[in-house]
Formats: sequence, C-alpha cells, structure tokens
Amino acid sequence: MEQIEQLFALLCSRESCWAPGGEVLPFCQRCSGFYVGAAVAVVLYALFRPRPTNLSLWIHGLLLLLMVPFGYHLVPQNGVLRTLTGQLFAVGLVCFLALLPTARLSPWQREDKRMFVAYAVCVLGSLVIVQVVVHAGGRVGGAVLAWTGLVGLIALAALAVANLTLLPPAVWRVIRSARTPMAS
Repeated sequence: MEQIEQLFALLCSRESCWAPGGEVLPFCQRCSGFYVGAAVAVVLYALFRPRPTNLSLWIHGLLLLLMVPFGYHLVPQNGVLRTLTGQLFAVGLVCFLALLPTARLSPWQREDKRMFVAYAVCVLGSLVIVQVVVHAGGRVGGAVLAWTGLVGLIALAALAVANLTLLPPAVWRVIRSARTPMAS
C-alpha cells in the first residue's frame, strides 16, 4: 500500500481523505471518486459498449461540466458530494476518451436504448456502492478502494496513450482527404 501512496502523492494533494476502517486512502475524497469511478466506468463501458448518440454525448458532456462549480468550490460541498462529483466526472471522461479507441478497435453495440439504460443504472448503482464501501467497508473496503483507484489510474493512462496513438493517423487521413480534389 505504501507504493500506491507514493504514486498518488504525486497526483493528489490528499487534503481530505476517507479512512475506511481507520486506514487512510492514498487519495483525497474527490480523487477517490475519480480514480475508482474511472475503473468502474471502463468496465461498464467495455461491458455495455454504448453507441454514442447525441443524447448520450450530451449527458456525458454535462458530467464533465459538473467539475466547474464543484471542482472550483463554487458550491458548498461535503466529502460525499466531492466523491460523487469525482465519480461522475470520471464517467464522462472515460466516455470521451473511449470514443476513438472503441470506434477503431471494436464494433459498437447496436443502438439499443435498453443497453444504455442498463449502463446508466449500473453507473448510478456504482455511486451508491462506493459510498457504502467508504462508510461501512472497513479495512478490506479501504484496500479494495485503493487498489481499484490504482486500476482506474492505469485505465485512464491506457486510454490517453490509445488516443495519442490513434489520433495522429486519424487527423492525417482527414487532412489528406481535404486536399484531394473531389470528382466532378
């Protein structure tokens, strides 16, 4: 656990941390939501592979915008709200970071509103589960959250690398197609 603490010390100020079972988590309350939420979001996104629609993109975009009033402390908040907004931000971020790799590497799920509803229900359920683990999970729950947060960090890094790898060829194709004259 000490190595995880040292890693997250580089990323998080650890001003206000949860301490399930007396064990202080290696990240603050908002980062608890962010990194654990990212791990859960990656799993749910891979499991349900929701096809991006205008509505789903708007919803995920609004989840990103939640961080403006909450991340800049324009709204009074407690630890629960910090963790929830971190989780919701992570869900929005994973959605947008997964768009390019998912489109290039695997087929989307066919458009099915039931799949998106199931995805949304699981996301909402994860908000509750994380709070239960934080408040009643004890030492084991704290260890699970710490390791899940590490998985979330690794997943976000992998998505960022995938985008950095896949984006330049995609941009180059767009530039080339814009330069070629259209057939009359």
